[in-house]
Amino acid sequence: MKTLLTALATLLFLTVTAQQKHSYSTADPALWVIPKNDTVSYAFGDYRGHKALLMSRKIGNYKAGTPVYPKNLVFRDGTIEADIAWQGDKGGYVGLAFRIRDSHHYECIYFRPESTGTINAIQYMPEKKADFNWWDYEANKYQAVATLPLHDWFHVKLMVKGNTLTVYVNNQAKPAMVYKALDSSLAEGSVGYWFGNSAAGAFRNLVVTGL
Repeated sequence: MKTLLTALATLLFLTVTAQQKHSYSTADPALWVIPKNDTVSYAFGDYRGHKALLMSRKIGNYKAGTPVYPKNLVFRDGTIEADIAWQGDKGGYVGLAFRIRDSHHYECIYFRPESTGTINAIQYMPEKKADFNWWDYEANKYQAVATLPLHDWFHVKLMVKGNTLTVYVNNQAKPAMVYKALDSSLAEGSVGYWFGNSAAGAFRNLVVTGL
């Protein structure tokens, strides 16, 4: 009986832990992986009335992809929400990464405000190389139409379960994208912001809820 009670208590603990909600109003440099080098830099400041993590890229590189994420978060399935904005004048690529193993192994969904209303507004891809090889995922099945503001904040909600990713933008009832072939080699990991080949990007209010 004691063994059974111990097993039930352990199962309950694991279930509660898996369903925990993690909220990050901002990114803590002590607890997050936030790259800072001669190409990418970050700051904490205000963008359009909201405190945010502000990323900037000094040198344009079409192979650039930078995830920014908590060190000790492990996510497999669940819901991810965040607010994202692009402040640049050319080349807007901002998004979210999940099931992050390290800086070169993760799932990614990113948004192109300049391509609002077209099939290029949203793009999914798994990253498993040193360079961000987006050109291998240009087929329509990896992309979706969405209406995005050019420079204002927009809200993103991702629902991840098994090999299925469902993407909602700005609290719309209908998903902007449903993709059913997530990379099986990227099973779990952290969750965070993703900054591509953009001069600037702003991120805030990351909320992660595990199933």
